[in-house]
Amino acid sequence: MNNAPWALVTGGAQRIGAYFNQRLAEAGFNLVLHYHQSESAALALKTQLEQHGVQVVLWQANLAEPETLPLAFQRLRSQVPQLDLLINNASIFEQGALLESSLAQIQAHMHVHLTSPWLLIQEMIKLNTGPSAQIINILDANLAHRYTGKSAYFIAKKALETLTELAAIECAPKIRVNALAPGFVLEAIDAVNGGPEHKDINLLQAKVPLNDLFSAIEFLQNNHSITGQTINIDGGSHLQCPPYMLKN
Repeated sequence: MNNAPWALVTGGAQRIGAYFNQRLAEAGFNLVLHYHQSESAALALKTQLEQHGVQVVLWQANLAEPETLPLAFQRLRSQVPQLDLLINNASIFEQGALLESSLAQIQAHMHVHLTSPWLLIQEMIKLNTGPSAQIINILDANLAHRYTGKSAYFIAKKALETLTELAAIECAPKIRVNALAPGFVLEAIDAVNGGPEHKDINLLQAKVPLNDLFSAIEFLQNNHSITGQTINIDGGSHLQCPPYMLKN
């Protein structure tokens, strides 16, 4: 077993999580490749990641059922000697105004965005970690606005923002805890529900490249004096309510 640092990205088999894992493998991290139902995607990605000469451990866990996490993490501890970077990236995003959200919706969003990250932080603090160990929570730049229509999602993400700050206090000095708040990143956003045009997205009128998002992770990894901070990577959308929100 090599001496490279270990990273865990939740929701790491597809989309942004898969991109994070690819870049981390290029940087020499051994990886815990988390997935829920995307086993085929995880297996294919594992093969790609191992071409960088790193170790990859598959980890299946349902973050919407946080009561199963302690046992799932116990299985993981038998395979992974340490954990140096945890990126709480997994997310669900469902429509539903505050007065219309069902109990199932509320619980699912809170479990994925708050309860499971909370439990994973508790588990990480028990593990051996390197001198630059860090937790990075993925938020949403639109938390700066009071955006109705997806209430369970935004309330749960806002709770994760508070968890970031409290965890930074309680995990210090062993582990730093920070957050990234991206704006629109995925190239497919324009095709989803007639998504916003570029001019409506943010002040810079451009989507955030995935590379810019990972560059922020690299920055946080290399600066050991930062903890308890949220970095907006959103082209300035947190400064002004974008026009597309006013249309909803």
